[in-house]
Amino acid sequence: MAVQLNVQGVDFNDLYEAFAEKVFKVAIKITKDAYLAEDIVQETFIKALSKIDSILDIEKMGAWLSTIASRTAIDLIRKEKRIGMILVDDLLFSDNSKGQNNVETEVEKIWLKEEIVQEILQLKPALKTVFLLKYKDGMKEESIAQHLKLPIGTVKSRLYRARQQIRNEVKLELST
Repeated sequence: MAVQLNVQGVDFNDLYEAFAEKVFKVAIKITKDAYLAEDIVQETFIKALSKIDSILDIEKMGAWLSTIASRTAIDLIRKEKRIGMILVDDLLFSDNSKGQNNVETEVEKIWLKEEIVQEILQLKPALKTVFLLKYKDGMKEESIAQHLKLPIGTVKSRLYRARQQIRNEVKLELST
């Protein structure tokens, strides 16, 4: 049974249905991570619900939600950088040839890559298999699901858990 939530004449369920995809696109454009983007969508609508009484023009609801989403995404990225978290995908699998000649930065990147590789090797076999198929072999989630004869949801949750475990372990290493 869905709960109808009306605030200032705005049905919040309809608001979510109308703008969730737009908010997700804003979040993924900034974070480049679908799982973080999903968290940002939730956070955006929680913030919107708590501040819905401050909206003056219902016609500008989409722009208002997009602004909340982009600021939330930026805040999340800043927070991750502050506490030493890294986006595994960006570090391991991106092109780092942006002309940086800072030796210390390059050494730190190499060390972090080695640390992440060690954490990947320590993953449970089910998580490691899915993670390596995705990032080493470049397979899409649907292809992985077919290859391993698993539901797509299982593949996505294993990828998420693998990334979370790697992030948490690397974060622990950085803080010690």
